[in-house]
Amino acid sequence: MDFNFPRNETLERIAVALEGMGASSVPKFNEETGRYDNASIAAWLAKMRDGKNYGVSIPKGSSTACTKTGANAGIANPKPGVIGRAAVDPYVGHGAFLFFEVNGGVDADGTPYVTAIDGDGRFSRTNDTWIMTPVLYTLETETDDAVNLTVSDMRQPGMKRQPAALLPNGAQRPYMLYAKYALSVDADGKPRSVSGAPVKTRSVSHDGGVSLMKTATTGDALKVAADDWYVKAMFLLKYATKNSQSVFTGCTAYDVTATLTLAESNTTRVVIAKDKADQILVGSAMMLGTHTGDSTDRGYSYNCDVFDGAKVIKKVAVDDSNVAIYFDVATPFNTATTYQLATSPWNTGACDMVEGDGSPTSCTDSKQPFVIQGIEQALGMYEVFGNVLIEYTGSGTVVWVNPDTKNEKSGGMPDSALSVGAFPGPAGEGWNYGLYPKTVHGLMMQQGTGASTSVGICDGNYKVADTTVGWREWLSLGLLWYGGNAGLWYVYGNYGTGVTGWHIGSRRSANGRSRGEAA
Repeated sequence: MDFNFPRNETLERIAVALEGMGASSVPKFNEETGRYDNASIAAWLAKMRDGKNYGVSIPKGSSTACTKTGANAGIANPKPGVIGRAAVDPYVGHGAFLFFEVNGGVDADGTPYVTAIDGDGRFSRTNDTWIMTPVLYTLETETDDAVNLTVSDMRQPGMKRQPAALLPNGAQRPYMLYAKYALSVDADGKPRSVSGAPVKTRSVSHDGGVSLMKTATTGDALKVAADDWYVKAMFLLKYATKNSQSVFTGCTAYDVTATLTLAESNTTRVVIAKDKADQILVGSAMMLGTHTGDSTDRGYSYNCDVFDGAKVIKKVAVDDSNVAIYFDVATPFNTATTYQLATSPWNTGACDMVEGDGSPTSCTDSKQPFVIQGIEQALGMYEVFGNVLIEYTGSGTVVWVNPDTKNEKSGGMPDSALSVGAFPGPAGEGWNYGLYPKTVHGLMMQQGTGASTSVGICDGNYKVADTTVGWREWLSLGLLWYGGNAGLWYVYGNYGTGVTGWHIGSRRSANGRSRGEAA
């Protein structure tokens, strides 16, 4: 297979690593199946191993700064990029941090497959797009003062496989796949991970995901703990801080609503006051509704019945006081000055033009999603997990992880679920800010109490009172108005397992089916 990769820093370093390997080391494509041979991909990735142990020591106290250890010591933190200014990332080409964009999916038994690799002439981000990585090996140890995380692309003494690396039958995955994009659906309602689509919200929940993903009969699932672990581990290793929002705020303070100042017919634009328009970013997405009711809540159909999740393509001044906002919509619409315009979660692919880790124009303005290791994050809505729930027992809490989503059910956890321990926080209802992260059964969760948005983990966990009885879904990342509470370790634990909303989405997972033991 002759790969015609575009020339960029990532691929040039990979080209150096591949130099001299020969044709036998290149992934083999089977024309009959339309897939690459998994064994050949695994062999190809194995040739790029560096066998180094990359570590980070995470303090248990209030300090946010972590210490890079092992082969990670001395590697500078990346400088995230924006469109037009590529990230500077010294981790590019290092074995444990390698990743590739691919098309593919997962079979019913949990085995991943690849149908195209970026650069092979078959790849397209309009097909299901994943980030492919080698299987990593990890060692997490704990002292009185720190949690020490080490990863490698080769197994070293004491290490175990990363979360979800083992299939239900005990075989190791040939590689890992992570959805590059948040969940959307096609015209037939089929879940997908593609660029340029409005995200799927309003009907997504833990329970709804069981039927949406056809979890009992396919390898597909909503986002699982293993997907979350990879992003968090990579962030800690590369940026050496517990405060994820100090590097990437995500879309967490982009709550803009406006009424229209001009009524028009058969148009693809709205006209609003300049001070409101100045707050709106080209490239972001919005909803428009006839606003026939009294509430401004985005959850009401009358606030999104004209369009929902339409991309802003340009802004043009109408006069000194008014600006026209133009949208990428298939059908023109009518407007009235009673209509309501509001920001919504970004469409997928917002970060496609960012080279390396980064955001479209600013990583820290709290209005934009970001991409890390090729995975687009924090589009302005929660991402609900498909294999994690919080149980309120009436006298406390228990967090459960279900290793094999084939057993997933609505309203609770199957008998095969594993206890991660208590959901940290006060006995009464309220926010908690943990001090440090720890991985149990593949879920990297906050531990401890007493921190804030500026010390410790810096991300909020919200829980209801310990006296509550019932199950709650695991809502990650935050939404477009949670500000400093949000971040990679944020969890909202107050919604029942079937709660849906404009602000709840997820992403596909190819890692829902696993043995649950990282042996």
